[in-house]
Amino acid sequence: MIILVAEDNKFVANQYKIVLEKKGHTVITTQDGVECIKKYKEQLKKTEFDSLDESPFDLVLLDHNMPKKTGAKAAKEILAKNPKQKILFITGYQRWALEDETDDLVDKIAVLEKPFTLSQLERKIESLA
Repeated sequence: MIILVAEDNKFVANQYKIVLEKKGHTVITTQDGVECIKKYKEQLKKTEFDSLDESPFDLVLLDHNMPKKTGAKAAKEILAKNPKQKILFITGYQRWALEDETDDLVDKIAVLEKPFTLSQLERKIESLA
């Protein structure tokens, strides 16, 4: 899988990258929601003429609490461009605590609540493949 990661904690982003690349995935990391959207749009332009049904990434992994743009706002923007994009939303908040910001995303994204182990992350990603 080609996975786009948006995570503002550099250590955590690097851990995701190491673990997922060991599993054979290609991982591109970004530091916040704004950089994530920029990278997504860059890749979308490269693939839009190849296939109208093709997503530039197999999965977008978004941290919720990031500077400049939250994961929920980034998810909404990505889904507006590509409603078929698979998104894994990672949050330290209970799902019900995010309802105001993510209510319209509930059926469109998968959620993994912190804390989790890296093996739990791997299993969640495998379930989305």
